[in-house]
Amino acid sequence: MLTLLTEPTPHQLAAHCRTYILGVTSGVLMSNKSGNRVHLMYLPLLADLDRAGRYSWSSTCLAHLYREMCRAIYITSKKIEGCIVLLQS
Repeated sequence: MLTLLTEPTPHQLAAHCRTYILGVTSGVLMSNKSGNRVHLMYLPLLADLDRAGRYSWSSTCLAHLYREMCRAIYITSKKIEGCIVLLQS
């Protein structure tokens, strides 16, 4: 786990923010079946943190969950990806 210094530089602060957002994105919002891997397609989205705040993350999360629900209907499917908390609510 990364620890933040008492007086971080703006570059260090942005790196910690990107790491945290990536962890939340891959661990909660759009999780995968392995539970410990991050899909690399999210990395470019976090390059500019100001722009990343304007993305529709909720729509992305819902679309990902719908796609995984469609995949879960097959008999060979053992697990489901996505924000299961959203499905349970």
